Amino acid sequence: MKIGVNLLACIPGKIGGMEQYVRNLLAYSIQNKDNDQWFLFLTKTNYHTFPNHPKIQKVMMHEHIDAHKQFHAWIRALALDLWFCPLLVLNPIDAPIPSVINIPDIQHEFYPQFFDENSLQWRKATYQSSALKTNAVLTLSEYSRESIITKFGIPKHRVHAIHLDSAHEFTLPYNESVNQRVRQKYRLPAHYGYYPANTWWHKNHVSLLQALAYLRDAHQLKIHMVFTGAPQEAHNQVLTTIREHQLSDQITWLDYIPQEEMPYLFRNANFLCFPSLFEGFGIPLVEAMRTELPIICSNNGSIPEIVGDAALTFDPTSPEDIARKIVEVQNQSVRSDLIAKGLRQAAQFSWSKCARETLAVLHQVAGK
Repeated sequence: MKIGVNLLACIPGKIGGMEQYVRNLLAYSIQNKDNDQWFLFLTKTNYHTFPNHPKIQKVMMHEHIDAHKQFHAWIRALALDLWFCPLLVLNPIDAPIPSVINIPDIQHEFYPQFFDENSLQWRKATYQSSALKTNAVLTLSEYSRESIITKFGIPKHRVHAIHLDSAHEFTLPYNESVNQRVRQKYRLPAHYGYYPANTWWHKNHVSLLQALAYLRDAHQLKIHMVFTGAPQEAHNQVLTTIREHQLSDQITWLDYIPQEEMPYLFRNANFLCFPSLFEGFGIPLVEAMRTELPIICSNNGSIPEIVGDAALTFDPTSPEDIARKIVEVQNQSVRSDLIAKGLRQAAQFSWSKCARETLAVLHQVAGK
């Protein structure tokens, strides 16, 4: 089968789990020695980051030529069987062959206030129309699947939930020398909670910070948190909250962390706190389970689906509830139970399973 893949929106290192999804799908297909041929439509920004392989043909899109016309011309010239848009929407919207898209979540339908006007209007103009036009919609969880079916009116048989997995680095053996280097390099505290998330509004850093202040003021318990992630729209509010509650001595904020060092930020932590208001999946949850890190997390969105019984959940809008779970996760028997359950839950996720399920949908749609 000849599969065209629109990867114009793939900015290396910037789109997280969905970039991992695309790269692992291609790697699986190469290793699987199937008969699929992949035609990747790329830009000068990402062209060099995809492998050269007999099963992969890379097509450089010309910036000065209308992309819509280029896509149609290439689809005809290459006689493609299927058009795959793994990064949000169907482009071109009038693809002349069977198509599949991947919409990770439809957060804007639940929290429109978290988006600027242009982003919100773009999502409203493209997401539902793409879902209605394409032959199949992939998404990252049963929660997102049900949301898309309900909000967009898509027939159930056309929407497929396919789970992601953690980054490859989280499956590598523990290395004590790397561990010591990471501890020293970032001056990690002896005891800390961890939250890896850019400061988007929905990541809800403020409720976690308010929980830290509550524990300190009401219970004389000072918990140190380590945060990693890039500044985004809510960053000023996060900084203001830290100042207002005088929490700077309880916060370590790290800049960019190389991917190979990330597992050791998890391994040295005491717990993962994940207070997000909305997730289509939540890769850090799987990463925590793989590194035997107890999880306390929000009971919203897809999060309960991903953690199963391997976490203590809380109301993410209640700093007091978050604080209670921070205290509870310090108990050693609770921790041991969460770690054991986390390892069992993590075993449900794999990139090979993700790739197999994706390829099954692509072949079904193309009739190949």
